Amino acid sequence: MADKRVDIYLGASAMRTALGNSSETLSAMRRGEGGLRYSEEFGMYAGTAKVTLLEGFSRFESLLIEQIAEVVNQSGISLESDDVQLIISTTKGNIELLADCCDNLSERVFLYSSAERVADYFHCKKSPIIISNACISGVSAFVIAREQLCNGRCKHAIVAGCDTLCEFITSGFASFKSISDAPCKPYDTQRNGLTLGEAAAAVLLTTEPTAEGGVRVAGGAISNDANHISGPSRTGDGLYYAIRNAMQEAGVSRENIGFVNTHGTATRYNDEMESKAVAWAELDKKPLVSLKGYIGHTLGAAGVVETILCAEQLKSGAIFGTKNFSSSDTPHALQISAESQVSEGCACVKTASGFGGCNAAIVLDMGEQKGNIHTSTRKVRVAAEYTLPTSEQPFAEYIRAEFKALGESNMKFYKMSDMCKALYVSVEHLLSTEGFEETEPERRAIILANSSASLDADIAHQRIVNRHLAEGASPATFVYTLANVAAGEMAIRHKMQGDNTFFVERENSGLAEQYARSLIENNRADAVICGWCDLLAESWKVEIKLLKTDNNH
Repeated sequence: MADKRVDIYLGASAMRTALGNSSETLSAMRRGEGGLRYSEEFGMYAGTAKVTLLEGFSRFESLLIEQIAEVVNQSGISLESDDVQLIISTTKGNIELLADCCDNLSERVFLYSSAERVADYFHCKKSPIIISNACISGVSAFVIAREQLCNGRCKHAIVAGCDTLCEFITSGFASFKSISDAPCKPYDTQRNGLTLGEAAAAVLLTTEPTAEGGVRVAGGAISNDANHISGPSRTGDGLYYAIRNAMQEAGVSRENIGFVNTHGTATRYNDEMESKAVAWAELDKKPLVSLKGYIGHTLGAAGVVETILCAEQLKSGAIFGTKNFSSSDTPHALQISAESQVSEGCACVKTASGFGGCNAAIVLDMGEQKGNIHTSTRKVRVAAEYTLPTSEQPFAEYIRAEFKALGESNMKFYKMSDMCKALYVSVEHLLSTEGFEETEPERRAIILANSSASLDADIAHQRIVNRHLAEGASPATFVYTLANVAAGEMAIRHKMQGDNTFFVERENSGLAEQYARSLIENNRADAVICGWCDLLAESWKVEIKLLKTDNNH
């Protein structure tokens, strides 16, 4: 296809955080007020949101519906149109319902089911796209929305993110000893962990100019550290690649950047990694802000909430202070202040990082309209395909035999979740005939989808929680309650530092392959493993492909 310039604007938005609705949240933050309080229910500081339950809907679904309805009302955009795509980002969705149905699963604990209930409320013409990429889910959703809009699959997209707190989540993070005993202090020398929060937010992305201030989503990228599934890279290279690629796609230089809004969770290794990545991108002299001290770490909602807040800061030119910050000890000095700072650029960078080694970055821009140059001239070929056979054997016996038949000696295999083991064996077979050869690690991607997300591992974790064991939850179990960690394990194994998005859908629609192909066609990857990877109880289905550029075209 011929080159096509596409501008993607941020339109109407809505949010619900521990500080209230959109106007309440903004007003409180401008006054320097936070919403983190000690929760007797969870036995820790947290940012809890007020939820008005809708009849027949869960807390998670009710929060999502409230924000989407506000965007629909403000914009006049109808989800009943073929031109509108709903994209939902969440880490765990209705996971609080799992506590009562471990042995007899309710369909409502499946992410696709809750997303469909929300979509049905609005009579959506298109099936919702669900992204579950740990803590980068919200920022990833903007990258996926851009891909949908640039490729003409829709004219408008509503990106909505939400996560709520429950014992499943709080006990899991507590098992990593990563929870602060006071409201979190991002980047501060006295920081001692993160503070969890719950929130929901929605925002319209459109190819039509809006009246909301001309803020555009000018570029975005997703990457992987390929280093560790629960700890960030010690070098910051993965996040740096995401920032660099997002800025290149947006066509902005560091001189255009007015500020950086990082993930800023207040865990030491995350803060240190981000300082290295920001310095590597030569943005360490730019004002930097973390918003977690106001509303907590809101998981799959964080990227959506914080992007809306970034747009507000960009329009006003005033950057929120980093709440609870006094002084920093990061490896690279950053321009952080507890007081409001001034933004002197026309653009900003928003980043996120999460378990599984995933990173994402987007660029918001109010400068001269450049448009995103969209080209799809590169051809794609299927280099290899593999389907993991089914068996009458119990999965544990079957996959152990398959692993041994590979002649492998990687003892880490035995510590993985069953879904990871199924993917591990399948990827080894897939790459046995044709591998990555001379492809650069940052040009390798893995894009997966399934219907159960990580429910198999979720059940194992929930059973531990239900037993109220004195020693608490197991971090080795909890880390696999994120579907994208399976992709993260493969990224480590085969040094894939490109995109690593994980979709959830009722049935395999080919969405993962469609997105994988677009990465190659638009020169964002040279080799992509993509397909379906699902396992729940004793049922599994893994069908994957290796896509590559066709050098003959």
